[in-house]
Amino acid sequence: MSCRTKFSTTTASRSSRSGSVRSYAYDLLRWWRWLRAIDIEWDRATSAEVRDLVLWLQQATKQRRTARTTSAATAGTINPITRKLHPGDRYQPRTILHSNAVLRASYEFWIERGAGPLVNPVPLQRRGGQRPNAHHNPLQPFRPEGRLRYNPPAPKRRPRAMSDQQ
Repeated sequence: MSCRTKFSTTTASRSSRSGSVRSYAYDLLRWWRWLRAIDIEWDRATSAEVRDLVLWLQQATKQRRTARTTSAATAGTINPITRKLHPGDRYQPRTILHSNAVLRASYEFWIERGAGPLVNPVPLQRRGGQRPNAHHNPLQPFRPEGRLRYNPPAPKRRPRAMSDQQ
């Protein structure tokens, strides 16, 4: 049984929503295709390959089976009623954030079982190279740390609201 089959059956058996499992599968598929394109084995990948994937995703256009027709005019614009962004032709920062989180979790899964690489190629970015909240004062709240390296900044969302008439 290949590593892809083992991970997907274990993830699917955790009673996750089907959309979540599907999005995880597409993120892993994109990663494995990337590694095949640059001729690197999945267990030999380093943070340099993750960085290159993120840089590529930031400038690449999404692949489509068919060209846009009616939705081409609205691509990347905001719906005036729902205030939601229409899907564009490029990968959004939230897609890249999700992809990095999925890759990190996948590699952690294999490292815990002793069947993968020794080092996770999606490292956490530490402030000053220390562990998170090192020398923490117990009277102060914990600082949020441990952001994944190479994550693009996520845009701040405005709260969406619709009037009762809408």
